[in-house]
Amino acid sequence: MAEVRPNSVNRLRQRRWTFADCIFDESNWALIVSGHRVAVEIKPLEVLRALLLRAGNVVSKEELLDAVWPDVEVVEASLTTAVRKLRGALGDDRREVHIIETAQRIGYRLAVPVTVEESTVPPEPDSVPFTPPDVSAPTKRVLAGDDPGRRQWTRVMAVGGLAVLAIAVLTLRGPPVPSAKPEANFTKREVQSVMRKLDVDKAEAMLAAGWRPDTPLDAQGDTALGSALSICEWDPDHDRRKLQLMVRTLLDGGARLDYRNAFGDTAYSIAKAPRYCGPNHPVTQMIRRLCGQGLNPYLDRCMATYELARGKHFVAAPIPKG
Repeated sequence: MAEVRPNSVNRLRQRRWTFADCIFDESNWALIVSGHRVAVEIKPLEVLRALLLRAGNVVSKEELLDAVWPDVEVVEASLTTAVRKLRGALGDDRREVHIIETAQRIGYRLAVPVTVEESTVPPEPDSVPFTPPDVSAPTKRVLAGDDPGRRQWTRVMAVGGLAVLAIAVLTLRGPPVPSAKPEANFTKREVQSVMRKLDVDKAEAMLAAGWRPDTPLDAQGDTALGSALSICEWDPDHDRRKLQLMVRTLLDGGARLDYRNAFGDTAYSIAKAPRYCGPNHPVTQMIRRLCGQGLNPYLDRCMATYELARGKHFVAAPIPKG
């Protein structure tokens, strides 16, 4: 999995949280479980950090949504998905005592003892994850002597000690985690099957494998997002909530709202068309909210090419509730 860090990682305090048999290295944004680094997406890690900051207390769903998706309106299912991925990374379902507890209809709580250690080593961009925080301190203290002979000997000892420490760290950390993830290719038939079944778990597995949801499926430039929205046309009785979750999963995975197919259509123009979902469908309203975030010029990029050519610009009309 590609190394991904939050935009505010440089402003984070360099802490290493220890709980159960797990370590969350905040400065390197890494999760280690039973001595091995676990590949996990950014949002589940942000949920973990929010729970660690309030360890032992229930953190409401609203507080978690505000902390992990600030200034972005998302459905609650996004939080549920992030917590499920975090529990999977922690192996929580296999534990006798769960690390994360659910407070029904309220939120979540980190239910195990937590210790935190402050690091004194400044972060290095693109450094190898999980460097013990106190590696440089002994070296500085040893090299502070004035005797040249002693300084030479302490250099030898420091190099040898660091070599032993490096071997120990590699042993605990396990095999190296690739820093880049190759793009995964899936056939049009495979992608359409997942979209038609609204199989969100399979879509998440494809994204985790490196699949890019904006990859065109045919010569018309149709993508997975358009394929998912087409369910409104041929299955009027589809699960609307599940369609919302699928569309949000694709968008979180990198699908662009301003992408246009060969006919100039965007996800919003497809969704609002009466032939498809229509303007009052929950998924159309969700896409319109997302299009309305940010500066006004962004709104136009959610419109189809032919609508822009006619001067038909986005109108932020009131959205019906429900």
